[in-house]
Amino acid sequence: MRRLVPALLAFVFIAAASTAMAQPTNRSAELDKAVEDTRTAYLALQDAEKRRNEEIESLPGERQGSAAGGSRPTDEYRGRQAQLEMDVVLARRRYEAALKRWNDLK
Repeated sequence: MRRLVPALLAFVFIAAASTAMAQPTNRSAELDKAVEDTRTAYLALQDAEKRRNEEIESLPGERQGSAAGGSRPTDEYRGRQAQLEMDVVLARRRYEAALKRWNDLK
């Protein structure tokens, strides 16, 4: 019995050490993934903002003449602008969530 106790303690120590050594590898992989997710989300946000800014001008058929001689945007234009703005909002939320995850892992 006395020989069994040191062997059992050695086994427990080795098992605990191997588990502790495996965690930094997983944490490192999680951190690498979080960095990549943050980078991807940031690029998507930049792309969404660029599209919104470039497509601010109305397209042919998106303006309607008024009785006063001017023109006003149509519902299609407003809908397109709302979709572009929603794309930016969603991209910003994804970026902020990815950034938070990355910061939590640091």
